[in-house]
Amino acid sequence: MALVLFVFMPFLLHAQELNKVRQDMSDPLEPLNRVIWDFNYDILDHYIYLPVTKSYVEVVPSKGRQFINNFVLNFEEPANIINSFILFNYEASFNALLRLTINSTFGLLGFLDVASDLGIERKTETFSNVLGHWSVSNGPYLMIPVIGPRSTRILLGGFVDSFYFPSRYLKWWQVLGLWALDGLDTRETLLGQEQMLDQSLDSYAFVKETYIQYEAFKFEQNSDSIELFRLHKEDVSEYEFDDDLLDFMDEID
Repeated sequence: MALVLFVFMPFLLHAQELNKVRQDMSDPLEPLNRVIWDFNYDILDHYIYLPVTKSYVEVVPSKGRQFINNFVLNFEEPANIINSFILFNYEASFNALLRLTINSTFGLLGFLDVASDLGIERKTETFSNVLGHWSVSNGPYLMIPVIGPRSTRILLGGFVDSFYFPSRYLKWWQVLGLWALDGLDTRETLLGQEQMLDQSLDSYAFVKETYIQYEAFKFEQNSDSIELFRLHKEDVSEYEFDDDLLDFMDEID
């Protein structure tokens, strides 16, 4: 459901300067990827995702949408526990265990994020990140029908994450429901941002470059430079962003 990620551009462009390791992805299937991108954005998003998301926002109040998103994210905590442990990040693994325990009980199955209120913040750690720390490259860039941009490593990582408890015991329709709810939340964050994509010189290249940088940002999010950047990114002015965007457009032209 995450068709575009350009909403993150204000900090993605600055993240280029801070990332020590850029998670490059080749694009050997570009002709096919472009066809799938056109189908995803021009048809699926225009006629299904966007109308459904708008209806979801209109019908479900903001607080209710946050409760639903908390519930969905709570299912990711077991993967965060195991993947952090594999990376020898025992503190993050223990915090994820605390989050799962607290939110699943006092948080009413995760609908309430009680752990964050107690100062135990969520830290997502995927098996794709584990592979990245083992020097496994991202592999080719892929545009997947319905799902959107991915890399082969991220696809493999997501497959492994799906085998962790309790995901492996869910029925197919339950997995589909969680995926759809997560997609609604992602698409909601992009509402009103479509104009930037539509006005880009090459929407496919725009989304691909943004996705690659966003994944690199997530992979390096615990480094000292990224932590400093996280504190600074809110101070990036609109004027600076416009300049960076123009430079970026020149690169993909």
